[in-house]
Amino acid sequence: MFVVDDVMIGVFHVNGQFFALDNQCPHEGASLAHGIIEGDTVRCRIHHWRFRIRDGTYLDEDKPRCNAHAFPVRVVGEDVQVEL
Repeated sequence: MFVVDDVMIGVFHVNGQFFALDNQCPHEGASLAHGIIEGDTVRCRIHHWRFRIRDGTYLDEDKPRCNAHAFPVRVVGEDVQVEL
């Protein structure tokens, strides 16, 4: 987890690619970076809501308002850069 301009960002490394999500689960605010990684999903450790890491889509129901915000990521040399 990283803080950028007062925004907590969860950065994930999956299959050789980096992805970034708002670190707070949209449900109760638990840290997604401290969640349970299962393939290309992260599960909130408190209520087990599941999100697709590459785009933040909430996977348990079709409720777009529950999606986690995803941020664009690029790798420059050894730096992982997240665009707010």
